Amino acid sequence: MSLRRVLVLVVIAGLIIGCAGSAKNLNKVRLGMTKVEVIKAMGKPAYVSARENVEFLNYKLRSKSIFTDEYFVRLKDGRVDLFGRKGDFGFVY
Repeated sequence: MSLRRVLVLVVIAGLIIGCAGSAKNLNKVRLGMTKVEVIKAMGKPAYVSARENVEFLNYKLRSKSIFTDEYFVRLKDGRVDLFGRKGDFGFVY
């Protein structure tokens, strides 16, 4: 394998790893926090979804490897009422 190909692969791996935050940030989230407080603790979500008075902040975070898992923070009436790994609570989020 050429040196150039190795460098390209290293750069790509670094970008993939660098794009995701650490799942440890989820430990900073507490019930009752506001959206602003969550974003300050966890960073910008990968995407946001909402319906009526419920909003989901969706994150792709690294745990112990270079691979990411999906995590969410659910805000009901503007306050955190549920958070965890996608699928933990037996529904889509």
